[in-house]
Amino acid sequence: METAFRRGEKITHSMLRTVAYLFLLATPVLISACAPADSPPVKTRPLAVRVTPVRTGQVKETLRYVGTVHSHNEISVLSRIPGKLSALLISEGEVAEDGQILARIAAPETDARVSRLHADVSRVREESTFLCRQADIDANLLASSAVSQVQADSSRQKCVSARAALNATQAGLRELEVMAGNSIERAPFAGKVLKWLAEPGENVMPGRPLLLFGDGPLEIRARVHEKDIAAGIVKGTAAILQPDHAPPIRAAVDVVSPLTTGPGRMVEVRISIDESDAIRFRHGMSVDVAFVLNEQSDSLTVPAEALAISKGESGVYRVRDDKTQWVAVKSTMREGRLVAVEGSLEPGDWVVVGNLEAVSNGLAVWPVPVEGAAQ
Repeated sequence: METAFRRGEKITHSMLRTVAYLFLLATPVLISACAPADSPPVKTRPLAVRVTPVRTGQVKETLRYVGTVHSHNEISVLSRIPGKLSALLISEGEVAEDGQILARIAAPETDARVSRLHADVSRVREESTFLCRQADIDANLLASSAVSQVQADSSRQKCVSARAALNATQAGLRELEVMAGNSIERAPFAGKVLKWLAEPGENVMPGRPLLLFGDGPLEIRARVHEKDIAAGIVKGTAAILQPDHAPPIRAAVDVVSPLTTGPGRMVEVRISIDESDAIRFRHGMSVDVAFVLNEQSDSLTVPAEALAISKGESGVYRVRDDKTQWVAVKSTMREGRLVAVEGSLEPGDWVVVGNLEAVSNGLAVWPVPVEGAAQ
């Protein structure tokens, strides 16, 4: 019986192993049979992207500088003689006519010298008159042999010398009177006193600036680097003037200086301001100037943030039917953040802006227009 029991035990273990093996084989089939027959596939959520429409408009290629407002003719009125500035007759900001007195300089020493020379002229004139009359008398006496030839010639020579001395003294007087006349400074042309550079009562020497004077027409002077001049700034180049808190003004370059100056190698460029716009400017104020090197009208434009590089070519991702399409474009000009492009885009096409690293061709997206990007 013990042998029969052990034989039965062996049979029982073998059967158990077989049943366990068959159960493992059947488990996947049972699991798949229990799963729902119509389970939907998992969907990928679209990528939210910001988009903006392709627009058309004018694009300008510009070089920006800051200029200063000046008069066309702007000069410093200088003292021509030493003395004391007795009066400035026109206040700052007031207008003076051509030839009107601007300043007076008191020069007592010059006045005294003029008075002394007047006295010298009178004295020399009397001496000349006496000596020449004496020469005439001696000439008559010589005719009657009352005096010698030597005496008559001597009298005549004294008369000639006296007349020469009179001419010299009169010339000196005229010279000093001209110098005395320099004590009055007059307006060289009709214009405005821009600034007093000296104060009444101040002692001045020749060459001392007294005041700054300018005429009516205004211009903007900007110092431009020589390389930007070579880029195409010439007489007639369009310039956009932007006064503070005012609409821009379109003008043109009037003068490009032939001289490059300073360690920065700068060139002075002058832009005339139309008389109708002059009221918006003041002497010395700064003005933003944009020199227009090139401009295009009705160009397709996209933001600079929309441009990407793929496989060595420039392009944008256009969105149609909530999917992206790669469109190759060529940028031709840039103004600020707007770029003029050429390619198979149409006005109103939506293009992706920003986060372009996460975008690829054919990607399902959820377009979100940027603020203010309505078609």
